[in-house]
Amino acid sequence: MGKIFLNKLEVCTIIGTLPHERLAPQRLFIDVELCTPFKAAAQSDALTDALDYSAVEREVVSVVSASSFQLLEALLNAIGNAVMAHKEVSFCRVRIEKPAASRRGKSVAVEADFTPEGMCE
Repeated sequence: MGKIFLNKLEVCTIIGTLPHERLAPQRLFIDVELCTPFKAAAQSDALTDALDYSAVEREVVSVVSASSFQLLEALLNAIGNAVMAHKEVSFCRVRIEKPAASRRGKSVAVEADFTPEGMCE
């Protein structure tokens, strides 16, 4: 089993509960850690034996761009479920950073782990 990391995907979307947050898209940074088998791809050096991580990246961007959740936790769940729909993925960890949510810090972030059964408790 190996890991693929999609780091700091920058995507804008409507997110938040405050009235001004519902007016314009906000910038988010998304990190996704994927666990997937590497052995066949490592031995064959063939793309057909590897997880197409660019397709996963496009799907994450699409899910985020098309969403308008109020809570980061709900968006986190949508991303994790979309990633886990790829049969080659056995586990993923998703982290969302929202820079505009913190007045004194760099950002506010949420993170959760997912298995084929969904978000871990």
